[in-house]
Amino acid sequence: MSAPPEVSVDAHLVSHPRFIQFVRLLAGEGASLAGFADEDRDRIELAVVEGFTNVIRHGYGGKTDQRVDIRLEAPPGRLRIELVDWATFVDPAKIVSRPLDHVRPGGLGVHLMKSTMDVVDYLKNAHGGTTLVLEKRVSPT
Repeated sequence: MSAPPEVSVDAHLVSHPRFIQFVRLLAGEGASLAGFADEDRDRIELAVVEGFTNVIRHGYGGKTDQRVDIRLEAPPGRLRIELVDWATFVDPAKIVSRPLDHVRPGGLGVHLMKSTMDVVDYLKNAHGGTTLVLEKRVSPT
């Protein structure tokens, strides 16, 4: 039996909540194709959706007509997703979760991404926006 093929997807979206389900499905299918178990796939879906909603909410201030590109690479054993925006780049040192002991809704997206993914990186892209890189490798069993 041959190894599963490497999957690569580039999608051009806008910053509208109607695309959250598409982003979730894309992340989940990519995770499955990369070989992640269902529990890991579910957490990866949440982390990627958090990243996408943070672009909408924080990058674009809730504007629903701004460009967001998503790039997915899913070779066997690894998943890499990039969310690319055209908003103003934010210094990664200023992107923090609220303390976990402060009980209230919201503010845990960064924590969720960092606790789920092996790599969470914010890069300044060529057009002055932010590229959020989320990467995870399948843990050896």
